[in-house]
Amino acid sequence: MKLFTETLAFTVLFFLFGCNPTIKYDLALQNALVFDAKEKQLLPNKTILINGDKIESIVSADYSFSARKKIDLNGKLVTPGFVDTHIHLTDILGNYEDAPDSISVDSFETYRQRIADVYLPYGTTTILEVGQPEKWLPATTEWQKNQSPDFPNLFVSGGALISDETRNPYIGHLELAAPADAERKIQEYYEMGIRHIKLYWRLRPAEMKAVVKKAAALDMYVCGHIDQNVVSIDSAMDYGVRHFEHFLTTAFSVFNYEEHLTDFRKTLDLPVIKTQDEMVAMMLQTFSYIEKYKGLQMELESLIDQMAANKTTMSTTIHLVGSIAEKTFFTTSAGDPKGGNEIIELNYSADQKADLAKAYQTMMKYLKMAHDKGVLIRIGTDCRQGGKALLSEMKLLQEAGFSIEDVLQIATYNGAKAIQLDHQLGLIERGKRADLVIFDESPFDDPKNFLSGKTVIKGGQILTKRRLPVR
Repeated sequence: MKLFTETLAFTVLFFLFGCNPTIKYDLALQNALVFDAKEKQLLPNKTILINGDKIESIVSADYSFSARKKIDLNGKLVTPGFVDTHIHLTDILGNYEDAPDSISVDSFETYRQRIADVYLPYGTTTILEVGQPEKWLPATTEWQKNQSPDFPNLFVSGGALISDETRNPYIGHLELAAPADAERKIQEYYEMGIRHIKLYWRLRPAEMKAVVKKAAALDMYVCGHIDQNVVSIDSAMDYGVRHFEHFLTTAFSVFNYEEHLTDFRKTLDLPVIKTQDEMVAMMLQTFSYIEKYKGLQMELESLIDQMAANKTTMSTTIHLVGSIAEKTFFTTSAGDPKGGNEIIELNYSADQKADLAKAYQTMMKYLKMAHDKGVLIRIGTDCRQGGKALLSEMKLLQEAGFSIEDVLQIATYNGAKAIQLDHQLGLIERGKRADLVIFDESPFDDPKNFLSGKTVIKGGQILTKRRLPVR
């Protein structure tokens, strides 16, 4: 009896401590070239182990494991899913008369699928909405609470905030009549589960200060489209804004309409503005004007220094501008085309278009300067075809002198960090969401491969590939 008891005890101890139980994973990506987006390093010969919608571990390729599904990547590049920090659902679900008045429960699937089709096939797995009709919020905040592998991770900010004005506001804008109204609205958004706030350039200083102060007290993210000489970027920084939209707008904290507009028109001899494309072209040409005057150059460089010192972030929106300057592999009009018509409406001569291309190069020079000085650059497409435009932006950044490592970091970790979601996504590491992009061909071999075919994994689920044309 004693011998039997000792044998039984030994057997129990053996199974508890003497053998290593096999761990089962849902998905294993073997022999991957993993991009560490935080350190900008390539990690060869790795296996990514996934359970559910989370990354469980990153191990060496010779690690022994058991998984329900294994994929041998044969050294293909794997990055985190791309993050777009500036999108508008009105670009996808309808604008002006095409927009639904509200989004009912029985239309959730249809609208979410429409959003997914724009972003997921191209590798964009996370999007931040920065200005939508308030009547959509019951639906979109519900989508934010209930993320799904079938759709992009959507985070919302409510309406883009503006001050009270006499004209009828755009459907995605929300008027604030006074600072007290601003404080109440931010509190209301917070209680709805919204953690991201968007300031539009029509928001005047009193309301802007109130929004920023209240949001800071609630630890909410605040981004600002600061433009048109209403408030300058340096003034917005004094109020506490640290996240800015569209690098194009930096020129308007240097270029002053009252002081420079007459000379600007005479110097550049531009046509009368009749289209939104021509408005964007005029804004881009301010960089050419700044480049003509040493004093203005110094002011812009000083502003960039201030932005770096204040640890600010800036979204790109360079595909839309690059389209106007004929620099992109596909075209997006700044207007609101019907039926998918994306023809640029620009009444420019050949010489004027050449000047516009130079202005674009000047803007990109200053964008690279901002990056080099320490401004955190993140992608924000602000575009109807956001997923495809994000790939275009990656290629445009590379053409402007950004390293491949920098481009991939900007498209992934920088966006997640800026919008305060890097605890959930933006990196390939244990505990993060299993949102991944597998490149058929690596941009490290040829930058054109930013546009190559990709396999997208969203929430641990494998999506279909999408092949893209390259120029």
